Amino acid sequence: MKRILLLTVLLMLTAPLYTGYAQNKRVRNITGLCEVTRDISLAQAEERALEDAKINAMRKAGVPERLWSVTGLINEDDGSEFSQVLSRMTTLEVNGLITVKEVDYSEEMIDGRRYAVATIDADVKIVDTNVDLTFQMKVDGIKGIYNNGDVMTFTVKVYGHDAYLRIFWFDNNGGSLIYPSDYDSDILFSKDVEYSFPVTPGIDYIMDRQDKSSKMETINFIAVATKRDIPFLEDDITFDSVLKWLYSIPADERAACREAIIIQ
Repeated sequence: MKRILLLTVLLMLTAPLYTGYAQNKRVRNITGLCEVTRDISLAQAEERALEDAKINAMRKAGVPERLWSVTGLINEDDGSEFSQVLSRMTTLEVNGLITVKEVDYSEEMIDGRRYAVATIDADVKIVDTNVDLTFQMKVDGIKGIYNNGDVMTFTVKVYGHDAYLRIFWFDNNGGSLIYPSDYDSDILFSKDVEYSFPVTPGIDYIMDRQDKSSKMETINFIAVATKRDIPFLEDDITFDSVLKWLYSIPADERAACREAIIIQ
């Protein structure tokens, strides 16, 4: 089986005027799209279309953004079939928080392809954009593709300020907080020092595909560094709950990193 990984990174920079205080805007009839394919069910496409609509709603509201769009395209050719699996993600450097008030799902055919369409009305909060450009986090060693059963290790270095870390993991079963944990203690990470993860000896991050019948699974990895010890206290770990926690932290006191990982 031949696999080709193509990675495209698009950086969009916009700089509308912003006075530094929170603003709230209601936007209506904002749409998002995702193609329905053999590998992406209608339900999955609707979920991704909703995320696309949320990003478009923040753009419409005039949110100042540093939006990275990362698209990993994996082509598989087993000699008889050719399929494409598309994994799309955005980083957390969008300076806004969105609350969806209404969402309607529909379908649309575009150039002979079937798409799920999400149309939303939403409230968008434009949050403080006063970031500390000296406070940065670098995550190294995470591979784009792992074989089932592989052990993941990586390093983290924080620049500009000592920091606390929270690392989240989203798979087919939902979200979890993998650092700190009952087995990996919460510590203060010194600035400009490289730390290996897992921090505690004897702990392994095993890349275990949840659906054994599937050829691959996409994992979302999110790391957040904060200048103060700000615990994540929500019992339900979802993208929305993590984003709400993240944006409750002043912009000059946080740094974030997100990675998309394939387990095959």
